[in-house]
Amino acid sequence: MFNALVNWRNWRLPVKLAAVLIVPVTIAVGSGVLQINSQIDRAETYAALQRLVKVRAALIPVIEGVQAERRIVAEGAGPEILSEQSKRTDDARAVLRDQIGKTSLSEVVTARLSDVQNRIGDLTVLRDRSSNDIPAVIKIYTELTDSLLDVDEVMASEFGDAALLRTAMGLHHVVHVRDQVLYQQAVVLSGLTRGQLTNAEVRALVESNVKLGYIADEFAALATPDQMKVYGKNFSGPDIEAQRTMLAAAVLHPTSDAPNTGNGTNAARPRPLPIAAADWSRATDAVVTSMGSVVTGLQDDLRATADRLRDESSDAAGTASAILFASLILAATIGFVVGRYLLRSLNALRRSALDVAWDTLPEMVATGRGSTEIEPVPVHTTEEFGQVARAFDAVHQQAVKSVIEQAGMRANMRNIFVNLSRRSQSLVERQLKLMEELEKYEEDPDQLANLFKLDHLATRMRRNNENLMVLSGGDVARRFHKPIPLTDVLRAAAAEIEQYQRVMVHTAPNAEVVGYVASDLVRLLAELLDNATAFSPPHTQVSISASIEAGDIVQIDVVDQGIGIDPEALEGVNQRLAAAGEGVDVQVFREMGLFVVGRLAARHQIVVRLDAQQGAGTRAIVLVPAELAPRRQESWESFRGETIERQQASWFQQTRPATAPQPPPAPARQTPESARGFLDAFQRGVQRGLPENQESR
Repeated sequence: MFNALVNWRNWRLPVKLAAVLIVPVTIAVGSGVLQINSQIDRAETYAALQRLVKVRAALIPVIEGVQAERRIVAEGAGPEILSEQSKRTDDARAVLRDQIGKTSLSEVVTARLSDVQNRIGDLTVLRDRSSNDIPAVIKIYTELTDSLLDVDEVMASEFGDAALLRTAMGLHHVVHVRDQVLYQQAVVLSGLTRGQLTNAEVRALVESNVKLGYIADEFAALATPDQMKVYGKNFSGPDIEAQRTMLAAAVLHPTSDAPNTGNGTNAARPRPLPIAAADWSRATDAVVTSMGSVVTGLQDDLRATADRLRDESSDAAGTASAILFASLILAATIGFVVGRYLLRSLNALRRSALDVAWDTLPEMVATGRGSTEIEPVPVHTTEEFGQVARAFDAVHQQAVKSVIEQAGMRANMRNIFVNLSRRSQSLVERQLKLMEELEKYEEDPDQLANLFKLDHLATRMRRNNENLMVLSGGDVARRFHKPIPLTDVLRAAAAEIEQYQRVMVHTAPNAEVVGYVASDLVRLLAELLDNATAFSPPHTQVSISASIEAGDIVQIDVVDQGIGIDPEALEGVNQRLAAAGEGVDVQVFREMGLFVVGRLAARHQIVVRLDAQQGAGTRAIVLVPAELAPRRQESWESFRGETIERQQASWFQQTRPATAPQPPPAPARQTPESARGFLDAFQRGVQRGLPENQESR
């Protein structure tokens, strides 16, 4: 057992992972995360309750403002005092709205608040009619106050914690008790203003007194001993007794609701209330002030309890976090020791794999040579990483053998293709020379036309051989040393395809293709023209034109009127054109021409792409860099044009006898003779040593 622990480097990988993960999983996840989440959730809950406490604290001044307006209306203090109190009420409403905007409330509370806000909005109209019907106005104020108290009760029920719920409901009951005292004050003041209470007001006072006692009993059932002590201390004393005595006198005093007589006086006028308005207001205000102290104390208790519970939850979360942190330190220490070894092994495997993938094998593929001996991966343990290293060594060994074998086979096949291409090309050149001799002395126009056809077929065979050289990775022999006019390059490309009669060569701009690029560009354009004629109807034309774009880039367009290519296939063809220069294998038996185009374009940094035409057909775009096809000067162009015409005329005089019949007249498009004009004067005339175009074999 001790030896196994000491030799921990040879443990199996699951054992190592278990050793790394057992401590943080058991301690941190098992006890820390759950506890921290629980405490965080509680702290967030108490934070929400703290915001709710602030909303209630902003609601109570609104209730007090409405109650104060009710009292002012009841005692008839005048519009100026009512206006001042209305401003204070509106300010309290603004504070409440601001606090609500900062707090996320439940749907029930939000709906109640919205309804109350709408009702408070009608206070303006109510204030204007306050002097007309005081009992009715007091009733509306009382209904609004009851609505506000309902909202306060709903918010009190949102406190889910037991300690907070008892205090919140107790606060609501005390506010409700104070509201009943203020309601009684307003009703009695209204009667004192008139000199007498009505029967309805007496009944309302009796009901209010009963409700006050019921609410006080509910508060006593919920309040803590300390809260009851404060409540009993403030809700007793001479002021309370005086208020109760005067209220009883008002309720027991006879009332009269007799109709008025014609002279505006009552038929029987009873004695006025035996209460002085100043004494009643002073006693009631003392009771309300005492109840305000209870409200303030309960608000402070509620706020302090919410703060304390949130602090306790935060402290508990901090303690759990400290435990979790200590566990993570322990896990990190163990993981560092084990993980360091794992990382070393993985890095060794990674470096070895990348070295083999990016250096060793590509070098062997490129050179076709290399040793079959490999360097083992420097991981020498017997556990899983060591076994993977040995497996990789075996794969590396087999890959090296396969690469050497494949490289040898590819080199042999490439050499075979190059050899066959050169032999075939040699035979084609001999055939072209033989047909040239036959054409020189042939006088029969029909036979001469047939010889032209054979000559053209041989030219196409030579192009196929050159394509085979390109596919094999070799280089063709035909090279020009001097610049070639762009127009001659376009004509030469058209002359090297089978259906050259369908090609319409447009006038090219004054540019010359550098000599070492001209032959490759001719083959590139010939493949595009061949492809365009093969995939378009026989009765249509294929046009080839050139223009000079921004930056002096030469753009060559090959346009056909064929069936076109669907967008998905067109994108694939363009991708294969771009990949051909990188040596990516393609289906050469189907796309040999496009593959050759890609290889030739990549050799000289030429861009080739295919685009779909608006109507039908396909457009091949070839972009030749400015340094490969520079503009030619006017003087050089004139001198060169005269030289070419002189060379062509000289060659035709040398190759055709004076009595030889002329070939049939050529149509406007390319004919065997006009298409051969460039080949005869440019390819063969060059072979005779003309000074303008030197060709190396």
